[in-house]
Amino acid sequence: MKKKKRVKDGNVIQFPGTLGHLERQGQSALEEKRFDDAIRLYTEALRFNTDGSEELKMALLIAYHESGSYDEGIQLSRSMLHAGEGHYFDVLDLHVLMLIQKKCYQEVADALGVLLEEGLPPDRYEHFAHLKALADRMSVKQNFPSAALFKQEDTMQDKMMKLAELASLDASLDASPYETELIKLLANTKEHPFVQSMSLELLREMGTAQHITVRKFHFEKEIIPLLTDEVFTRPYYKETSAHLDQTIGQENPVLFEQAMELIKQQLFLMHPFDPEVEPFVWADAAVLHIESSYRSVNVSSSVDPETGKALSFMKELDEILSF
Repeated sequence: MKKKKRVKDGNVIQFPGTLGHLERQGQSALEEKRFDDAIRLYTEALRFNTDGSEELKMALLIAYHESGSYDEGIQLSRSMLHAGEGHYFDVLDLHVLMLIQKKCYQEVADALGVLLEEGLPPDRYEHFAHLKALADRMSVKQNFPSAALFKQEDTMQDKMMKLAELASLDASLDASPYETELIKLLANTKEHPFVQSMSLELLREMGTAQHITVRKFHFEKEIIPLLTDEVFTRPYYKETSAHLDQTIGQENPVLFEQAMELIKQQLFLMHPFDPEVEPFVWADAAVLHIESSYRSVNVSSSVDPETGKALSFMKELDEILSF
């Protein structure tokens, strides 16, 4: 039998297929959110790669960012930017987000200020201009103590009014002293879901770029508000409204408008979570829910399990919305 050729790289002997094996394992770890494993595997792969390592470095950079290893990530992204490795704006985006996580606001403001003056592609300008404005404000407010937005005796209506007032002004500036309070509020399952949704929208407008936990109903997940879509731009809302339009939009425009209004209220209340049924099921359930209110008939017993599940949750949302 022929012996497999080994490649010696410095003091490291590379067996055939080692690099590919490490890349595949690293990709699997990244997809499965095992970020520490991904970092280890991609770092090892870079020791063997002799033909070009831009894709490996980009994958490693993502792993650093997702794992919260911001010091290592900033060092890597800075070297990639200087060497022109990877897609420039993708590397820059991660670099800036990690600097914001480290509260290096002045460095972000200085770097992006130069870029904005030189000119950016139209599809990138708004995003980086928003980050530049955020960094400018946060660098000024960095030494300011956090303020309290809500009082212990505030009712849910009081909280909604305060949040609405902030939203009507420059949220990214006026709400920034309350960022910590709003983040804690989103993790509190005892807080009213409507107040939580309003708080999340404020954090998105403020440009909050850190990982935060949202707990609402029986749902829980980690998000970055800055990267979270507005509720009415989310795919679930678009698919639900499209299905309603196709099924009753022309046939019954009054019922269509009522169902759309109900769905908007419900999905805003659930944001950033989606119902646990397909969009078309939620749309059909909304129509049945409205029709049953006219006929005073319990339809949940005569529908399929998925629609019944949607109807049951809609009733729960109705009770919450009737504040």
